[in-house]
Amino acid sequence: PIPLTRREMQILSLAAQGLTARETADRLGISPLTARKHRENLMRKLSLHNAAEIAAYAVRIGLPIG
Repeated sequence: PIPLTRREMQILSLAAQGLTARETADRLGISPLTARKHRENLMRKLSLHNAAEIAAYAVRIGLPIG
Protein backbone atom coordinates (compact mmCIF):
# COMPACT_ATOMS: atom_id res chain seq x y z
CA PRO A 1 0.00 0.00 0.00
CA ILE A 2 0.95 3.64 -0.47
CA PRO A 3 2.40 5.05 2.78
CA LEU A 4 -0.06 7.32 4.57
CA THR A 5 0.44 9.81 7.38
CA ARG A 6 -1.22 9.33 10.75
CA ARG A 7 -3.83 11.97 9.87
CA GLU A 8 -4.49 10.37 6.48
CA MET A 9 -5.09 7.04 8.21
CA GLN A 10 -7.55 8.74 10.58
CA ILE A 11 -9.39 10.35 7.67
CA LEU A 12 -9.39 7.06 5.75
CA SER A 13 -10.82 5.18 8.70
CA LEU A 14 -13.58 7.71 9.39
CA ALA A 15 -14.46 8.09 5.71
CA ALA A 16 -14.63 4.30 5.36
CA GLN A 17 -17.13 4.27 8.23
CA GLY A 18 -19.30 6.64 6.22
CA LEU A 19 -18.77 9.76 8.30
CA THR A 20 -19.37 13.12 6.63
CA ALA A 21 -16.79 15.90 6.58
CA ARG A 22 -18.66 17.61 9.44
CA GLU A 23 -18.74 14.42 11.53
CA THR A 24 -15.06 13.76 10.78
CA ALA A 25 -14.22 17.34 11.76
CA ASP A 26 -16.10 16.99 15.04
CA ARG A 27 -14.27 13.74 15.86
CA LEU A 28 -10.84 15.17 15.08
CA GLY A 29 -11.35 18.70 16.38
CA ILE A 30 -10.74 20.36 13.00
CA SER A 31 -12.90 22.45 10.69
CA PRO A 32 -15.20 20.73 8.19
CA LEU A 33 -13.32 22.47 5.38
CA THR A 34 -10.03 21.01 6.62
CA ALA A 35 -11.62 17.56 6.92
CA ARG A 36 -12.94 17.85 3.36
CA LYS A 37 -9.53 18.92 2.06
CA HIS A 38 -7.78 16.02 3.85
CA ARG A 39 -10.27 13.62 2.25
CA GLU A 40 -9.76 15.16 -1.21
CA ASN A 41 -5.98 14.87 -0.84
CA LEU A 42 -6.25 11.28 0.36
CA MET A 43 -8.50 10.33 -2.55
CA ARG A 44 -6.14 11.96 -5.04
CA LYS A 45 -3.09 10.26 -3.47
CA LEU A 46 -4.76 6.83 -3.64
CA SER A 47 -6.61 7.41 -6.94
CA LEU A 48 -9.97 6.79 -5.29
CA HIS A 49 -13.14 8.37 -6.63
CA ASN A 50 -15.97 7.79 -4.15
CA ALA A 51 -16.93 6.57 -0.69
CA ALA A 52 -17.30 2.96 -1.83
CA GLU A 53 -13.74 2.92 -3.14
CA ILE A 54 -12.51 4.44 0.14
CA ALA A 55 -14.23 1.68 2.12
CA ALA A 56 -12.94 -1.03 -0.21
CA TYR A 57 -9.39 0.29 0.07
CA ALA A 58 -9.62 0.39 3.88
CA VAL A 59 -10.78 -3.23 3.94
CA ARG A 60 -8.09 -4.26 1.46
CA ILE A 61 -5.30 -2.88 3.66
CA GLY A 62 -6.84 -4.40 6.79
CA LEU A 63 -7.87 -1.14 8.44
CA PRO A 64 -10.44 -1.84 11.16
CA ILE A 65 -13.64 0.06 10.37
CA GLY A 66 -16.48 0.25 12.83
